Amino acid sequence: MGKGAALRWLENRLLARHLRGHGIEIGALWRKFPVPHRVTVYYVDRLQNEDLQQHYAEVSQTVVNPDVVADAMQLPFAPASLNFVIASHVLEHLPFPLAALRHWYDVLLPGGVLLLKVPDKRYTFDAKRERTPLEHLIAEQEEQGCDKQAHFEDWVDRVVGHRRGTPEFQQQLKYLLESDYSIHYHVWVDEDVREIAEYTRTEMRLQWRPIVFWRAHSYRKECVLMLQRTRPDERKSEGIYGNLHL
Repeated sequence: MGKGAALRWLENRLLARHLRGHGIEIGALWRKFPVPHRVTVYYVDRLQNEDLQQHYAEVSQTVVNPDVVADAMQLPFAPASLNFVIASHVLEHLPFPLAALRHWYDVLLPGGVLLLKVPDKRYTFDAKRERTPLEHLIAEQEEQGCDKQAHFEDWVDRVVGHRRGTPEFQQQLKYLLESDYSIHYHVWVDEDVREIAEYTRTEMRLQWRPIVFWRAHSYRKECVLMLQRTRPDERKSEGIYGNLHL
């Protein structure tokens, strides 16, 4: 085990200390978050196991068999019914991430936690893509419209590497759109994730208390954010930063 793997293992242990009761992990695919033995976790994904394996044909590992098949933004759980929601490398796959954050907040009990892991584009295949500004998310949310083709075109151009206007570009675009492949609709660096979280607190009035905010690192190529839905009698904390950085 390399140093980076050991550090990630330790970090996951620290994060898992905040997980209690029963909750869900969305989109685990082949890598479940290591929850404590005392908690109950249900796995949620948008497709059945065999369809997931076919959709992600490039994944050699066996994917997790979901307990619940549902869209991440339409979870079949009652409001205030879960102690935790884990979404690792999920938010960037969703056309409307602000709506997703509100939905996940709503299904949490007061005192429940949301654990987010969001890849930092500087360390991934998204490196050539432009960061998605918060204003773009707000505009699409308010208009209830996502220019899906534009997002897929950007993906084929800057991730797949086919030049716009070529037959290869059009062929790949057609295939991805028809298969509704789960691309990264949005790309961010860790500071963007912090800004989004602050927006949900200040403008969307979601009563989060920040527990963890870890920036992307050479061994941790993702931003890690843990937010707790506060209880009615708790005072609102100041800002997302505090002493939460690592």
